[in-house]
Amino acid sequence: MEPIQCVRQRLCGKPIAALLPLTSDLRTAVAHLAFVFCSLVWGSSFILLERVTHAFGPVESGIWRSLGGAAVVGAAWWLQCRDFRLSRRDWAHLLFLTIAVNVLPQVILPYVLAQGFGHSFFGTLVAPIPLLTILISIPMLGTWPTWRQLCGVLGGLVCLGLIVEDGFDRGMSLGLLALALVIPFSSAFSNTYIKWKLSHVPAAPLTTAMHAVAVSSLLLLLFSQPTMESLHLTGPAAPVVTPTVIVSLLALGLIGNGISTLVFIWMILKEGPLFAGMTTYVVPVLALLWGQFDHEAINSGQMIAIAGVLAMVALVQSGSRRPVAPPEPALAPQTLSLPEAVAEAIVSTPLFPEPQVMVAATYAESAFLDRVTSQPESQVA
Repeated sequence: MEPIQCVRQRLCGKPIAALLPLTSDLRTAVAHLAFVFCSLVWGSSFILLERVTHAFGPVESGIWRSLGGAAVVGAAWWLQCRDFRLSRRDWAHLLFLTIAVNVLPQVILPYVLAQGFGHSFFGTLVAPIPLLTILISIPMLGTWPTWRQLCGVLGGLVCLGLIVEDGFDRGMSLGLLALALVIPFSSAFSNTYIKWKLSHVPAAPLTTAMHAVAVSSLLLLLFSQPTMESLHLTGPAAPVVTPTVIVSLLALGLIGNGISTLVFIWMILKEGPLFAGMTTYVVPVLALLWGQFDHEAINSGQMIAIAGVLAMVALVQSGSRRPVAPPEPALAPQTLSLPEAVAEAIVSTPLFPEPQVMVAATYAESAFLDRVTSQPESQVA
């Protein structure tokens, strides 16, 4: 344990500049690499999860993925020597949000993937998250997007609508499609609810606690065999456990729910929530490409929709950079420790960063994040 304690002591209280001493040009290059990394991880999650369904049921896979995410994010927070206690009110909001909202997509996505309609189709369902979050944020938070941002989101959804229509051509029932649409709606609601009720809680402990609650909830469901059978969640009748299944499950938990969370936070801090949130649009494109690799049918209409999505990404990103006023000479530049920076990023952090429940950094969040970062002490325990 002494080497671990030594590493922890070296990281305690270190500012971001000391941990990541990057020049401006190198930081930009690393930010784009981080963007590619998160996009690849989340875009690949659908094919990996489809492989997992060959051996594990929806509840079992949800438990292992949440355990992996909790281990990685919790360890990162522990290394930073920052304690945080949730109040009773915080626990009430957290329990409601996790059990009533966030656990559903953890079970629904592997269930719909196991129905045999192809994993690439369901990768498109993360695309409505930005628009749905904006719509929910209007009454709950009073935040409004700019016209450029709204046009980009709506344009992207129109293009992706061509892909969604393909789901009906595959023979999907309305009920199964409606069940699949719970995924983006629950993610959008979770995103807004966190900003509304839990924005004062730092990202890492909140993420770890929600993973822990999700595991506990799913374990209770797993041990209720009559409920599992009535909901058709028992998994494959003849499970086939292969090295591919095990590697896929570990990658989804440790990388998809763990490492990518930390990388996503870093992206938000260095390039802003809009830049990081653009992964929401790249993920369905990569999911379709994985479908092509897996010999799933992709027609010309889907390819046109992909081109339209990328065009909307360019439209929104072209207006995402805003001039920053120079600091007043009397104020010394502020250096934030990593826990403080993570706390500021709570408004955009994906609590369960796999695409099925990824809480994307949306366009309505930019002004909110600006207000938080202007008063970092309000976010630090």
